[in-house]
Amino acid sequence: MSDLNPGFWRIGNDELKHIEELFCAGFTGSMTGKFEESFAAAFNAKYVIAVNSGTSALHSAVYALDIGPGDEVIVPPLTFIATAYAPMFVGAVPVFADIDSETFLIDPNEIERKITSKTKAIITVSLYGLSPNMDRIMEIADKNGLKVIEDNAQCVYGKYNDQIVGSFGDIAIYSMQRSKHLTSGDGGVVITNEAKLAERCRKFCDLGYRTLTAESSSNESFKQFIQHPDYKRHDIVGYNFRMPEICAAIGLGQLEKLEMFVNKRITIANYYQKAVESCKWLKPQLVPDNIIHSYWTYVLRIDDENTNITWDDFRDQFVKNGGEPFYGAWSLCYLEPALEGLFFKENNIRYEKGLCPIAEKIQPNLIQLKTNYEELDYARQQADILYKTINNFGV
Repeated sequence: MSDLNPGFWRIGNDELKHIEELFCAGFTGSMTGKFEESFAAAFNAKYVIAVNSGTSALHSAVYALDIGPGDEVIVPPLTFIATAYAPMFVGAVPVFADIDSETFLIDPNEIERKITSKTKAIITVSLYGLSPNMDRIMEIADKNGLKVIEDNAQCVYGKYNDQIVGSFGDIAIYSMQRSKHLTSGDGGVVITNEAKLAERCRKFCDLGYRTLTAESSSNESFKQFIQHPDYKRHDIVGYNFRMPEICAAIGLGQLEKLEMFVNKRITIANYYQKAVESCKWLKPQLVPDNIIHSYWTYVLRIDDENTNITWDDFRDQFVKNGGEPFYGAWSLCYLEPALEGLFFKENNIRYEKGLCPIAEKIQPNLIQLKTNYEELDYARQQADILYKTINNFGV
Protein backbone atom coordinates (compact mmCIF):
# COMPACT_ATOMS: atom_id res chain seq x y z
CA MET A 1 0.00 0.00 0.00
CA SER A 2 1.12 3.57 -0.64
CA ASP A 3 2.40 5.39 2.42
CA LEU A 4 0.87 8.56 0.98
CA ASN A 5 -2.60 7.89 -0.35
CA PRO A 6 -4.37 4.55 0.13
CA GLY A 7 -6.52 5.34 -2.90
CA PHE A 8 -3.45 5.42 -5.15
CA TRP A 9 -1.52 2.43 -3.88
CA ARG A 10 1.05 2.15 -6.66
CA ILE A 11 2.96 5.29 -5.66
CA GLY A 12 4.75 5.56 -2.32
CA ASN A 13 8.12 5.74 -0.60
CA ASP A 14 9.94 3.88 -3.39
CA GLU A 15 9.19 6.80 -5.69
CA LEU A 16 9.66 9.47 -3.00
CA LYS A 17 13.26 8.49 -2.39
CA HIS A 18 14.13 9.14 -6.03
CA ILE A 19 12.18 12.40 -6.06
CA GLU A 20 14.12 13.49 -2.98
CA GLU A 21 17.36 12.49 -4.70
CA LEU A 22 16.35 14.62 -7.68
CA PHE A 23 15.54 17.65 -5.55
CA CYS A 24 18.84 17.37 -3.69
CA ALA A 25 20.88 17.06 -6.88
CA GLY A 26 18.92 19.61 -8.91
CA PHE A 27 17.43 19.33 -12.38
CA THR A 28 20.49 18.34 -14.41
CA GLY A 29 19.07 15.69 -16.70
CA SER A 30 20.88 12.90 -14.91
CA MET A 31 17.74 11.37 -13.38
CA THR A 32 16.28 10.69 -16.81
CA GLY A 33 19.55 9.01 -17.74
CA LYS A 34 19.34 6.79 -14.65
CA PHE A 35 15.81 5.81 -15.54
CA GLU A 36 16.85 4.95 -19.11
CA GLU A 37 19.72 2.79 -17.83
CA SER A 38 17.43 0.94 -15.41
CA PHE A 39 14.80 0.39 -18.08
CA ALA A 40 17.45 -0.92 -20.49
CA ALA A 41 18.62 -3.41 -17.88
CA ALA A 42 15.08 -4.55 -17.05
CA PHE A 43 14.14 -5.08 -20.70
CA ASN A 44 17.53 -6.20 -22.03
CA ALA A 45 17.70 -3.35 -24.54
CA LYS A 46 20.83 -1.59 -25.79
CA TYR A 47 19.22 1.82 -26.17
CA VAL A 48 16.34 3.49 -24.32
CA ILE A 49 14.84 6.92 -24.97
CA ALA A 50 12.43 8.23 -22.31
CA VAL A 51 9.73 10.56 -23.62
CA ASN A 52 6.62 12.35 -22.41
CA SER A 53 4.00 9.87 -23.66
CA GLY A 54 3.43 6.60 -25.47
CA THR A 55 2.06 8.60 -28.40
CA SER A 56 5.32 10.57 -28.65
CA ALA A 57 7.20 7.28 -28.47
CA LEU A 58 5.23 5.93 -31.45
CA HIS A 59 5.67 9.18 -33.39
CA SER A 60 9.43 9.12 -32.90
CA ALA A 61 9.65 5.41 -33.75
CA VAL A 62 7.90 5.97 -37.08
CA TYR A 63 10.20 8.92 -37.80
CA ALA A 64 13.31 6.92 -36.89
CA LEU A 65 12.44 4.34 -39.54
CA ASP A 66 12.43 7.07 -42.21
CA ILE A 67 8.74 6.64 -43.00
CA GLY A 68 7.21 9.62 -44.76
CA PRO A 69 4.51 11.04 -47.05
CA GLY A 70 2.65 8.45 -49.10
CA ASP A 71 4.24 5.46 -47.39
CA GLU A 72 1.89 2.83 -46.01
CA VAL A 73 2.08 1.38 -42.52
CA ILE A 74 -0.04 -1.66 -41.66
CA VAL A 75 -1.80 -1.40 -38.29
CA PRO A 76 -4.65 -3.18 -36.48
CA PRO A 77 -8.02 -1.41 -36.31
CA LEU A 78 -8.73 -2.48 -32.72
CA THR A 79 -6.29 -0.41 -30.69
CA PHE A 80 -5.93 2.97 -29.04
CA ILE A 81 -6.05 5.69 -31.69
CA ALA A 82 -2.38 6.68 -31.22
CA THR A 83 -1.32 3.56 -33.15
CA ALA A 84 -3.08 4.92 -36.22
CA TYR A 85 -2.15 8.54 -35.63
CA ALA A 86 1.60 7.90 -35.50
CA PRO A 87 2.05 7.18 -39.25
CA MET A 88 -0.21 10.13 -40.06
CA PHE A 89 2.01 12.46 -38.03
CA VAL A 90 4.76 11.92 -40.64
CA GLY A 91 2.44 11.99 -43.65
CA ALA A 92 2.14 8.23 -44.06
CA VAL A 93 -1.10 6.26 -44.48
CA PRO A 94 -2.29 3.75 -41.88
CA VAL A 95 -3.55 0.61 -43.61
CA PHE A 96 -5.87 -1.43 -41.41
CA ALA A 97 -5.49 -5.21 -41.38
CA ASP A 98 -8.28 -7.20 -39.77
CA ILE A 99 -7.94 -9.14 -36.53
CA ASP A 100 -8.10 -12.76 -35.44
CA SER A 101 -11.54 -13.55 -33.99
CA GLU A 102 -10.16 -15.39 -30.94
CA THR A 103 -7.06 -13.43 -29.89
CA PHE A 104 -8.47 -10.04 -31.04
CA LEU A 105 -4.99 -9.27 -32.39
CA ILE A 106 -3.84 -8.34 -35.89
CA ASP A 107 -4.07 -11.35 -38.21
CA PRO A 108 -0.79 -12.12 -40.02
CA ASN A 109 -2.72 -13.39 -43.06
CA GLU A 110 -4.48 -10.03 -43.26
CA ILE A 111 -1.15 -8.23 -42.96
CA GLU A 112 0.15 -10.18 -45.93
CA ARG A 113 -2.99 -9.40 -47.90
CA LYS A 114 -2.61 -5.64 -47.33
CA ILE A 115 1.02 -5.31 -48.47
CA THR A 116 1.60 -3.13 -51.55
CA SER A 117 4.60 -1.51 -53.20
CA LYS A 118 4.06 1.46 -50.88
CA THR A 119 4.18 -0.54 -47.63
CA LYS A 120 7.13 0.40 -45.43
CA ALA A 121 6.34 -1.00 -41.99
CA ILE A 122 4.03 -2.95 -39.70
CA ILE A 123 2.97 -1.76 -36.27
CA THR A 124 2.05 -4.70 -34.07
CA VAL A 125 -0.01 -4.13 -30.93
CA SER A 126 0.18 -6.42 -27.90
CA LEU A 127 -3.44 -5.67 -27.13
CA TYR A 128 -4.47 -5.91 -23.47
CA GLY A 129 -1.04 -7.43 -22.72
CA LEU A 130 -1.06 -10.29 -25.26
CA SER A 131 1.59 -10.61 -27.95
CA PRO A 132 0.51 -11.27 -31.54
CA ASN A 133 2.09 -14.04 -33.60
CA MET A 134 5.56 -12.54 -33.84
CA ASP A 135 7.15 -15.51 -35.65
CA ARG A 136 4.75 -15.17 -38.54
CA ILE A 137 4.82 -11.37 -38.54
CA MET A 138 8.62 -11.22 -38.60
CA GLU A 139 8.66 -13.82 -41.37
CA ILE A 140 6.31 -11.63 -43.43
CA ALA A 141 8.37 -8.51 -42.67
CA ASP A 142 11.67 -10.16 -43.63
CA LYS A 143 10.20 -11.59 -46.83
CA ASN A 144 8.90 -8.19 -47.92
CA GLY A 145 11.67 -5.95 -46.59
CA LEU A 146 9.41 -4.25 -44.04
CA LYS A 147 10.25 -2.66 -40.70
CA VAL A 148 8.42 -3.66 -37.52
CA ILE A 149 7.40 -1.39 -34.65
CA GLU A 150 6.10 -3.16 -31.55
CA ASP A 151 3.45 -1.11 -29.77
CA ASN A 152 3.63 -2.50 -26.23
CA ALA A 153 1.78 0.32 -24.50
CA GLN A 154 -0.38 -2.33 -22.81
CA CYS A 155 2.20 -5.10 -22.46
CA VAL A 156 4.98 -5.21 -19.89
CA TYR A 157 6.95 -8.43 -19.40
CA GLY A 158 4.72 -10.37 -21.71
CA LYS A 159 6.55 -13.20 -23.45
CA TYR A 160 6.40 -14.97 -26.78
CA ASN A 161 8.26 -18.30 -26.99
CA ASP A 162 10.01 -17.34 -23.71
CA GLN A 163 11.32 -14.17 -25.37
CA ILE A 164 10.29 -10.82 -23.94
CA VAL A 165 7.79 -8.93 -26.05
CA GLY A 166 9.51 -5.86 -27.44
CA SER A 167 12.66 -7.69 -28.56
CA PHE A 168 11.45 -8.89 -31.97
CA GLY A 169 11.00 -5.82 -34.14
CA ASP A 170 13.32 -3.02 -35.18
CA ILE A 171 11.99 -0.76 -32.45
CA ALA A 172 9.42 -1.01 -29.61
CA ILE A 173 7.53 1.42 -27.44
CA TYR A 174 5.92 1.39 -23.99
CA SER A 175 3.50 3.72 -22.25
CA MET A 176 3.72 4.95 -18.67
CA GLN A 177 0.29 6.58 -18.62
CA ARG A 178 -1.47 6.27 -15.28
CA SER A 179 -3.46 3.10 -16.10
CA LYS A 180 -0.48 1.11 -17.34
CA HIS A 181 1.60 -1.56 -15.59
CA LEU A 182 4.28 1.05 -14.87
CA THR A 183 3.34 4.69 -14.49
CA SER A 184 5.12 7.97 -14.01
CA GLY A 185 1.83 9.88 -14.20
CA ASP A 186 2.40 10.00 -17.92
CA GLY A 187 5.33 9.13 -20.11
CA GLY A 188 6.63 6.78 -22.75
CA VAL A 189 9.70 4.77 -23.63
CA VAL A 190 11.33 3.77 -26.91
CA ILE A 191 13.71 0.80 -27.02
CA THR A 192 15.89 -0.50 -29.82
CA ASN A 193 19.14 -2.37 -30.33
CA GLU A 194 20.13 -0.28 -33.35
CA ALA A 195 22.31 2.76 -32.66
CA LYS A 196 21.17 4.60 -35.79
CA LEU A 197 17.51 4.30 -34.84
CA ALA A 198 18.22 5.33 -31.25
CA GLU A 199 20.11 8.43 -32.39
CA ARG A 200 17.34 9.46 -34.79
CA CYS A 201 14.77 8.98 -32.03
CA ARG A 202 16.71 10.90 -29.42
CA LYS A 203 17.36 13.85 -31.71
CA PHE A 204 13.77 13.93 -32.92
CA CYS A 205 12.52 13.97 -29.33
CA ASP A 206 14.90 16.71 -28.23
CA LEU A 207 14.63 19.49 -30.81
CA GLY A 208 17.23 18.02 -33.15
CA TYR A 209 20.30 18.82 -31.05
CA ARG A 210 23.16 17.66 -33.24
CA THR A 211 25.40 16.64 -30.34
CA LEU A 212 22.93 13.97 -29.21
CA THR A 213 23.74 10.35 -29.99
CA ALA A 214 22.15 6.97 -29.32
CA GLU A 215 23.46 7.08 -25.77
CA SER A 216 21.66 8.77 -22.91
CA SER A 217 22.80 12.36 -22.34
CA SER A 218 21.56 15.88 -21.69
CA ASN A 219 22.55 19.41 -22.65
CA GLU A 220 24.51 19.58 -19.40
CA SER A 221 26.97 17.03 -20.80
CA PHE A 222 28.04 19.29 -23.69
CA LYS A 223 27.65 22.75 -22.20
CA GLN A 224 31.21 23.66 -23.16
CA PHE A 225 30.09 23.48 -26.79
CA ILE A 226 26.63 24.99 -26.69
CA GLN A 227 27.71 27.99 -24.62
CA HIS A 228 29.85 29.29 -27.47
CA PRO A 229 28.11 31.90 -29.69
CA ASP A 230 29.27 30.19 -32.89
CA TYR A 231 27.81 26.82 -31.95
CA LYS A 232 25.15 25.46 -34.31
CA ARG A 233 22.76 23.49 -32.17
CA HIS A 234 20.20 21.77 -34.40
CA ASP A 235 20.79 19.61 -37.46
CA ILE A 236 17.24 18.26 -37.83
CA VAL A 237 13.79 19.63 -37.07
CA GLY A 238 12.66 17.91 -33.89
CA TYR A 239 10.05 18.08 -31.16
CA ASN A 240 10.33 18.61 -27.42
CA PHE A 241 9.19 15.16 -26.29
CA ARG A 242 11.58 14.83 -23.35
CA MET A 243 10.39 13.00 -20.26
CA PRO A 244 10.37 15.42 -17.30
CA GLU A 245 12.94 14.46 -14.70
CA ILE A 246 10.37 14.16 -11.94
CA CYS A 247 8.53 11.58 -14.07
CA ALA A 248 11.81 9.72 -14.53
CA ALA A 249 12.31 9.70 -10.75
CA ILE A 250 8.84 8.19 -10.30
CA GLY A 251 9.62 5.70 -13.06
CA LEU A 252 12.74 4.53 -11.23
CA GLY A 253 10.65 3.68 -8.19
CA GLN A 254 8.13 1.89 -10.39
CA LEU A 255 10.80 -0.26 -12.02
CA GLU A 256 11.79 -1.55 -8.61
CA LYS A 257 8.27 -3.02 -8.27
CA LEU A 258 7.85 -4.14 -11.87
CA GLU A 259 7.49 -7.89 -11.31
CA MET A 260 5.04 -7.36 -8.44
CA PHE A 261 2.83 -5.17 -10.61
CA VAL A 262 2.77 -7.68 -13.47
CA ASN A 263 2.28 -10.74 -11.26
CA LYS A 264 -0.61 -9.09 -9.45
CA ARG A 265 -2.44 -8.42 -12.72
CA ILE A 266 -1.89 -12.01 -13.85
CA THR A 267 -3.23 -13.28 -10.52
CA ILE A 268 -6.37 -11.15 -10.79
CA ALA A 269 -6.91 -12.21 -14.40
CA ASN A 270 -6.82 -15.83 -13.23
CA TYR A 271 -9.66 -15.09 -10.77
CA TYR A 272 -11.79 -13.85 -13.67
CA GLN A 273 -10.76 -16.79 -15.82
CA LYS A 274 -12.02 -19.24 -13.23
CA ALA A 275 -15.31 -17.35 -12.93
CA VAL A 276 -16.09 -17.68 -16.66
CA GLU A 277 -14.73 -21.14 -17.42
CA SER A 278 -18.16 -22.80 -17.56
CA CYS A 279 -19.91 -20.02 -19.47
CA LYS A 280 -20.79 -20.85 -23.08
CA TRP A 281 -21.49 -17.31 -24.30
CA LEU A 282 -18.57 -15.36 -22.82
CA LYS A 283 -15.32 -15.92 -24.72
CA PRO A 284 -12.07 -14.78 -23.05
CA GLN A 285 -9.22 -13.53 -25.21
CA LEU A 286 -7.48 -16.69 -26.41
CA VAL A 287 -3.96 -17.06 -25.04
CA PRO A 288 -1.84 -19.45 -27.14
CA ASP A 289 0.35 -21.89 -25.19
CA ASN A 290 3.60 -20.21 -26.24
CA ILE A 291 2.59 -16.77 -24.93
CA ILE A 292 2.61 -15.23 -21.45
CA HIS A 293 -0.14 -12.60 -21.17
CA SER A 294 0.64 -9.60 -18.92
CA TYR A 295 -3.04 -8.58 -18.57
CA TRP A 296 -3.23 -4.81 -18.70
CA THR A 297 -6.88 -5.74 -18.54
CA TYR A 298 -8.86 -8.97 -18.73
CA VAL A 299 -11.07 -9.09 -21.81
CA LEU A 300 -14.16 -11.09 -22.67
CA ARG A 301 -16.30 -11.18 -25.79
CA ILE A 302 -20.04 -11.70 -25.64
CA ASP A 303 -20.67 -14.37 -28.26
CA ASP A 304 -23.80 -13.00 -29.87
CA GLU A 305 -24.25 -16.18 -31.88
CA ASN A 306 -24.94 -18.08 -28.64
CA THR A 307 -26.88 -15.50 -26.64
CA ASN A 308 -29.23 -12.55 -26.98
CA ILE A 309 -27.61 -10.79 -24.00
CA THR A 310 -26.30 -7.37 -24.99
CA TRP A 311 -23.26 -5.51 -23.71
CA ASP A 312 -25.55 -3.02 -21.96
CA ASP A 313 -27.58 -5.82 -20.38
CA PHE A 314 -24.48 -7.44 -18.97
CA ARG A 315 -22.90 -4.24 -17.71
CA ASP A 316 -26.11 -3.10 -16.02
CA GLN A 317 -26.48 -6.41 -14.17
CA PHE A 318 -22.79 -6.52 -13.24
CA VAL A 319 -22.98 -3.04 -11.69
CA LYS A 320 -26.30 -3.87 -10.00
CA ASN A 321 -24.55 -6.84 -8.35
CA GLY A 322 -21.83 -4.54 -6.98
CA GLY A 323 -19.29 -4.78 -9.79
CA GLU A 324 -17.16 -1.82 -10.77
CA PRO A 325 -18.35 -0.25 -14.04
CA PHE A 326 -16.18 -1.58 -16.85
CA TYR A 327 -15.14 -0.17 -20.20
CA GLY A 328 -16.03 -1.40 -23.64
CA ALA A 329 -13.39 -1.44 -26.34
CA TRP A 330 -12.47 1.69 -28.28
CA SER A 331 -14.34 2.30 -31.49
CA LEU A 332 -12.29 0.98 -34.41
CA CYS A 333 -9.74 3.59 -35.40
CA TYR A 334 -11.04 4.13 -38.92
CA LEU A 335 -14.59 4.61 -37.64
CA GLU A 336 -13.65 7.42 -35.26
CA PRO A 337 -14.98 10.80 -36.45
CA ALA A 338 -11.42 12.07 -36.95
CA LEU A 339 -10.72 9.37 -39.56
CA GLU A 340 -13.99 8.00 -40.93
CA GLY A 341 -14.53 8.99 -44.55
CA LEU A 342 -10.92 9.97 -45.25
CA PHE A 343 -9.80 9.08 -48.78
CA PHE A 344 -6.16 8.76 -49.80
CA LYS A 345 -6.33 9.09 -53.56
CA GLU A 346 -2.76 8.03 -54.39
CA ASN A 347 -3.13 4.91 -52.25
CA ASN A 348 -6.78 4.27 -53.23
CA ILE A 349 -7.72 3.80 -49.57
CA ARG A 350 -10.94 4.99 -47.97
CA TYR A 351 -11.85 4.62 -44.30
CA GLU A 352 -15.38 3.26 -44.11
CA LYS A 353 -17.48 0.48 -42.66
CA GLY A 354 -16.71 -2.95 -44.05
CA LEU A 355 -12.94 -2.43 -44.08
CA CYS A 356 -12.30 -4.97 -41.29
CA PRO A 357 -15.45 -7.07 -40.85
CA ILE A 358 -14.17 -9.31 -38.05
CA ALA A 359 -13.09 -6.36 -35.93
CA GLU A 360 -16.41 -4.62 -36.63
CA LYS A 361 -18.31 -7.67 -35.39
CA ILE A 362 -16.23 -8.20 -32.25
CA GLN A 363 -15.58 -4.64 -30.99
CA PRO A 364 -19.12 -3.84 -29.77
CA ASN A 365 -19.19 -7.00 -27.62
CA LEU A 366 -15.89 -6.66 -25.74
CA ILE A 367 -15.85 -6.35 -21.94
CA GLN A 368 -12.65 -4.99 -20.36
CA LEU A 369 -12.34 -5.91 -16.69
CA LYS A 370 -9.89 -4.11 -14.42
CA THR A 371 -6.82 -5.99 -13.18
CA ASN A 372 -5.24 -3.04 -11.38
CA TYR A 373 -6.37 -3.64 -7.79
CA GLU A 374 -4.27 -3.36 -4.66
CA GLU A 375 -6.23 -5.83 -2.53
CA LEU A 376 -6.54 -9.36 -3.88
CA ASP A 377 -9.55 -9.98 -1.65
CA TYR A 378 -11.38 -7.14 -3.38
CA ALA A 379 -10.36 -8.53 -6.77
CA ARG A 380 -11.79 -11.92 -5.76
CA GLN A 381 -15.04 -10.18 -4.88
CA GLN A 382 -15.17 -8.66 -8.36
CA ALA A 383 -14.58 -12.12 -9.85
CA ASP A 384 -17.36 -13.52 -7.66
CA ILE A 385 -19.66 -10.76 -8.93
CA LEU A 386 -18.72 -11.73 -12.49
CA TYR A 387 -19.68 -15.34 -11.71
CA LYS A 388 -22.95 -14.22 -10.11
CA THR A 389 -23.78 -12.02 -13.10
CA ILE A 390 -23.22 -14.88 -15.52
CA ASN A 391 -25.56 -17.06 -13.47
CA ASN A 392 -28.19 -14.30 -13.38
CA PHE A 393 -28.47 -14.79 -17.13
CA GLY A 394 -27.91 -18.54 -17.11
CA VAL A 395 -24.62 -20.24 -17.86
